[in-house]
Order: sequence, then C-alpha cells, then structure tokens
Amino acid sequence: MLPPIPTSPASSIESVRAIDLRPETSVVLWAWWVVLHGVVLAALALLGVPLILKAAAAVAALAHSIAFRPRRTPRLVFRAGRVAVPELELDDLVLGRRTRHCGLWVRLELRGRGRVLDILLLADQVDPILWRTLRAELARLTPDGIGGGNPGRRDLR
Repeated sequence: MLPPIPTSPASSIESVRAIDLRPETSVVLWAWWVVLHGVVLAALALLGVPLILKAAAAVAALAHSIAFRPRRTPRLVFRAGRVAVPELELDDLVLGRRTRHCGLWVRLELRGRGRVLDILLLADQVDPILWRTLRAELARLTPDGIGGGNPGRRDLR
C-alpha cells in the first residue's frame, strides 16, 4: 500500500473557501428610503407655517432623497479570513471591531491600507444559501461568536 499523498497548501480547505458576493438592490432598503421621505413630506404638510416655507422644505426633502439615495453595494470576495472589493481595487482587507451580523443584516467594517470601509448588507440582497454561508463564516472568524446583532455583547478584539 502506498503512503498517502499530503495535500499542498494551495489545495487545502482554507484556500478553497471563498464567498463571492454580488449584492443586488435591496427592496427593503428602498422601501425604507421612500417611507422615510414620505413621512417627512407628510409632517411638512401638517406644519403651521407659510406655504412658501413648506414648499422650500419639500423641495429640500425631495432633493435629499435623490442626492443621498442608497448606492449599490460593491462586489465582495471573502477568502481565508480576508476580504477583497474588486470594484474599488481593494484587496487583503480584514474585518474590523465594529463588524456585526444578525439574521436580517450584516455590517462589515473592513480595514486595510490605512482606510476603513463600512458596508451594510441586507438579507434580501444575497441568495439565501450565500447569506447563510456568509453568516457562518463571520461567526467562524469572530472569537467566541462575538459580532452577532446582540447589543449586549462586547466588541471584537
């Protein structure tokens, strides 16, 4: 019987584990954005101020809703505890202390090259299987499962 052939580091399980996220537009986020500005416009209509002030405030609220609308989340590639954001030409980023996750959302603090990038992902942006895989990877990468959405838990080290 021949001795077993050892696996090289290039073919190890750690190098194969990659999660390629291509987030879609979040219906939940857009619905929240529309409702938020709708509430502001409704509140403006109920104010007891001159019509010209209401109109100016309504134009400002509408301009805000257009100028600061939710942007598309860039593609993310998780591999061996590191994260790459190809669209921004960022590579070898690590998870920061403020990374959190729960069943509905994931907040990523990515650190590298002297900069910090915050990314919010919602469950409706990613395929459910990839979502569960991402959450499992985040739980694996955070010590003692810290980083869940529970506010009473301590920060990552």
